[in-house]
Amino acid sequence: MNIQVQLATSELQTQSLLWGESSAEKGEVFTKPEIVNLILVASGVVRDLFSIGTRILEPSCGQGEFVVAIAKHIKVRYESDNLKLPITQFVNLVRAYDISSSNLDVARSNVKAVLSDIYTSTELDTALNQWFIHEDFLLTDFNEKFTHVVGNPPYIRIETIPSVLLAEYRHRFVTMIERADIYIAFYEKCLDLLSNQGVLSFICTDRWTKNRYGAGLRSKIASSFQLDLFIDLYGQNAFMSDVMTYPAITQLSKNKQKRTCVLHNPNITPDFSNNLLKCLTDNKLEILEGAELVVRNDLVKEDKPWLFGAADELEMLSRIEGQFPTLEEAGCSVYIGAATGSNKIYIVDEDLDIEANRKIPVITAKELKSGVIDSKSNYIINTYDDDGVIELEQYPLLRNYFLEFEVTLKSRHIAKMTPKQWFKTIDRVYPERAAREKLLIPDIKSELTAIYDDGSYHPNNSIYYICSATWNLHALRAVLLSGIGQMFVQTYSTKVSGGNLRFQAQHLRKIRLPFWNEIDSSIQTELTRIGRTMDTSEAKSLVAQIYSLNEKEKQILGM
Repeated sequence: MNIQVQLATSELQTQSLLWGESSAEKGEVFTKPEIVNLILVASGVVRDLFSIGTRILEPSCGQGEFVVAIAKHIKVRYESDNLKLPITQFVNLVRAYDISSSNLDVARSNVKAVLSDIYTSTELDTALNQWFIHEDFLLTDFNEKFTHVVGNPPYIRIETIPSVLLAEYRHRFVTMIERADIYIAFYEKCLDLLSNQGVLSFICTDRWTKNRYGAGLRSKIASSFQLDLFIDLYGQNAFMSDVMTYPAITQLSKNKQKRTCVLHNPNITPDFSNNLLKCLTDNKLEILEGAELVVRNDLVKEDKPWLFGAADELEMLSRIEGQFPTLEEAGCSVYIGAATGSNKIYIVDEDLDIEANRKIPVITAKELKSGVIDSKSNYIINTYDDDGVIELEQYPLLRNYFLEFEVTLKSRHIAKMTPKQWFKTIDRVYPERAAREKLLIPDIKSELTAIYDDGSYHPNNSIYYICSATWNLHALRAVLLSGIGQMFVQTYSTKVSGGNLRFQAQHLRKIRLPFWNEIDSSIQTELTRIGRTMDTSEAKSLVAQIYSLNEKEKQILGM
């Protein structure tokens, strides 16, 4: 590395450590002990603790839940078998990084307390100075490999990462595409640091396994690594605090066998963890007490989303995908409602005294909660015209209104990025879309909801909507609500807080749909009629015909 690059990296490290000492949000969510222990056992850390050559990496250690647990396992072996790691082996066993010195102080103190009966104070000080490293792991260069990488990488909204650091992370890590969170970079770097027989096991949000921004990481894994284990922790409290997304345990290695153990909602006990390790090391074992175990050989394919559903459902999905075009190929367009950056300022009532052509009727997600449109007759302020962002001076009433909130509006991220247009909404408002008939689909729900709008409203953020020049939207509503739409989104989406799904554009676009003109006219008429009133049983019967569903497939959709 040349001197200029070293200097640049040093300066970035300094900025990162300053960020680490600040009160800014850094994605610190601490893992419960039983989950930590499961990861340490299933990844082989506990089994290999005393093996010569074992090197364990914790890239974002927080207050040391994983490292403290490792210390406790060392103490158990000492007390039960009078077995003590030689000091040279002990010093090199663990490397744990964090950008918060206070976190490292807590971790170091806790480990020292656990091991004080085994090693002298001097030995511990020497070892723990090697174990705990106050650096930005993502900016640190390595000339060594690790047999085990474990931990809980940070989950941080990219808007909260200092811009100079985010730019450097994106430059260094090719898998950080689109709106990829920083944990994607942790996966990439840690995979590259695995030894030939190395194992990585992280607890992390499962969003990347299906979302577009995870495609780069999925591709990397497909080309050079093996998905050994995926544990869906839906419904379990895996962390010491509440989180919005559901986590999963993902265990990866350089093995070339294609066998993946998929577990749903396990009952985690010490015996369960040990039995799981046996399942991972013995290809003949396919039953695991305490969890629903599915053994898959076809989960990882290039950059494709990882689909964890039942075999029959995935077989049905694959058939439909092979025979029918996507929603958009069939003539339907999927859009997202407009985010403003401050609904309190941009969503107004009809009486607000601004230029009339700057107000468009709006519908918000709250007004769709009941499954029908319950409009409050509000309007969204349109800061765009045909040429782009408006010239605010041409609208004196609107200008005076915005000046009342100038400080608030200029504090938004979008305003800082384009200070001359500090008053604009995050997303563009499209009057022509507001005037089109559409199906409104709220983002976060347990079941797909599609509400017909005749062209009265512009959707606000948290609403996706479908327009079509070919499909009758009442008929489309009947098809989507028959179970077909739910099946596709449930397969390609990940769950969030409350067990809800994300009905986002990227998931809706996965839905397969026949071409409208290839459907028998009598079925078209009936679907249109049903879509207005929504008799679910009638809709399912017609959908079974147009998708040529067999009896097993009908059962999957509850027909």
